[in-house]
Amino acid sequence: MTPTLTAILAAAALGPLTLVLARRGMRTLWVPGRAETAAIVALAGITPALATHGSRTVAVLLPLMLLGPAAAVVDARESRLPDVLTAPLLGASLVVAAFSGPAGARAVAVAAGVSGVAIVLAALSTDLLGWGDVKLIPSLAIALAHLDALLGGLLRIVALVGLTAVLVGFRHRRAVVPYGPALVIGTLSAGAGL
Repeated sequence: MTPTLTAILAAAALGPLTLVLARRGMRTLWVPGRAETAAIVALAGITPALATHGSRTVAVLLPLMLLGPAAAVVDARESRLPDVLTAPLLGASLVVAAFSGPAGARAVAVAAGVSGVAIVLAALSTDLLGWGDVKLIPSLAIALAHLDALLGGLLRIVALVGLTAVLVGFRHRRAVVPYGPALVIGTLSAGAGL
């Protein structure tokens, strides 16, 4: 199957799922506009197409492909990452790691260390890292460590957080910068080998 056909099929299947999950995770009523819907559906479709270069990559990224975009949308709209999305994502990531042998065990160990650092950072300053981000980070670290893309993912995430801060700063001086979109997109792009 070609990457284009994979993207189209994934967008048709995962795009609506992402929209439904995002709406269910939000506290407020949200009716996405055409541009938002197109961007979300495109993200949901492109990611699996990028990851098709290896079945191992798809298996490791699958939980994030299914739940990550919805979590990113909720964070961008409401500045929070809901448990209804982060908890199943972590559970699914742990299941994938459990069936991955030594690579999965190593990924969980790395994720535990990364999560510990995130907890310390959030405890020291909630302005630096939110608790929703702390709940999302273990799943991302499992995927990145499993695919040997931890450094590449970190660099992408930092660059995307910086870009998000600049864009949000142009609109509102004291706005909260949502890390969720940068965390999810950075992880997916590094995991897919971009």
